[in-house]
Amino acid sequence: LLVALGARIGIWCRQRKEAQGKNKDAVDVERVTLPLHEKEKTLDVIIVCCGPKSVGWFHLMQFLDIPKINVCAIVEPFYLDKTKCPHPPQSFVDLVMMLDEMGIKCVNHVSQLEIFHRKTLCVVAGGARDNPKFFRECIGMGASHVYLEIPGAPSIEQLKDMHSLATARGVEVYMGYQRLCAPYIEQAIILSRSIPKSHVFFCHNENYPSRELHLVVNQHPEGMIRSMAAQELAVLVTKFGVKADEIDAFKVNTNRLFSEKQTFYNTSNGNELTDFSRAAFKITLKNGSSVSVMADRCGGLVSFAVVKSHAGKELQRFQSHSEDQASMAQNELKEDKEIMHQFIIESEEYLDLKKRVVKSILSGENNNPSGLVSIQDGIDVMILADYCTTEINAVLKVDS
Repeated sequence: LLVALGARIGIWCRQRKEAQGKNKDAVDVERVTLPLHEKEKTLDVIIVCCGPKSVGWFHLMQFLDIPKINVCAIVEPFYLDKTKCPHPPQSFVDLVMMLDEMGIKCVNHVSQLEIFHRKTLCVVAGGARDNPKFFRECIGMGASHVYLEIPGAPSIEQLKDMHSLATARGVEVYMGYQRLCAPYIEQAIILSRSIPKSHVFFCHNENYPSRELHLVVNQHPEGMIRSMAAQELAVLVTKFGVKADEIDAFKVNTNRLFSEKQTFYNTSNGNELTDFSRAAFKITLKNGSSVSVMADRCGGLVSFAVVKSHAGKELQRFQSHSEDQASMAQNELKEDKEIMHQFIIESEEYLDLKKRVVKSILSGENNNPSGLVSIQDGIDVMILADYCTTEINAVLKVDS
């Protein structure tokens, strides 16, 4: 993963090219003579937005290693547009070279591709502001399925419009909430369902140093709740039936150790952004059930879920990483300080989500397979995220 995403991708690309050269005839025969019934067992994939070390770049590397996947093209509107980016970084040039050798098209707009006639999954991995446009363009080209990076759109109304379009065109949409595939999350859910009136506390930690928080906030202008805690909110919506209009009580832990709001400065434009560095809250529903969430951008590598009895006694704690796994991830992060931390910390969850999406599409399952979040669920998550943000802002003051 580090080789694929890091500065040494050129070496990796050249190795792949050499390996392909040795097997060129076999590769060409496979592409040309693959029987029709075998083609129907594969899924075409288009990656939209694939800049260096972006989430689209990361998705590409993982899809290339998934069986029954035919990555047809990448669409990169900035680095492949010579008017916008006349001198792309060498790592991206090397990537394009490798993809070209593999027969994967590299274009700057989806309209430069042929209309999709087979089952085609478009991975829309741009920013929230641009994703609605990319989403519509992919559906216009005939995409049968869309994997949409979260939150999917800047506003709830825009995401609803996208949902309406997908429904009208018969397009299945999967939201990129990978935490639902995390084993520790699944284990906590299974245990909680076996214990009447149990309570689950989900803690989502990331390991950014406090001195880098201004960079993280600038990268996620949609806010911490929508960009980070939304992973847990997706669990609440899909597994615990939590919706904003079903909430009876919302309690924020205002202790600074659990919740903190800060103002950060964007040195490039001088703008100020106020956001949470961490936040903890408990939601109680009208039916009496409750669940708690904490998100901490500087909490460390290990996230966890705690299942408690109705009386508040801790019954079992499930962790995202063992000590050895956390140590290994920490060492990998030290080797590449530019990579988005979650690509390493949650690489298995990202991969598992992709495999579940592919399995669902190829098997024709339409019964909400476990771990997959629909665009309607994504709307409910965004509504809940906005509700949580409003409630937390109402009781938290900006830390001086």
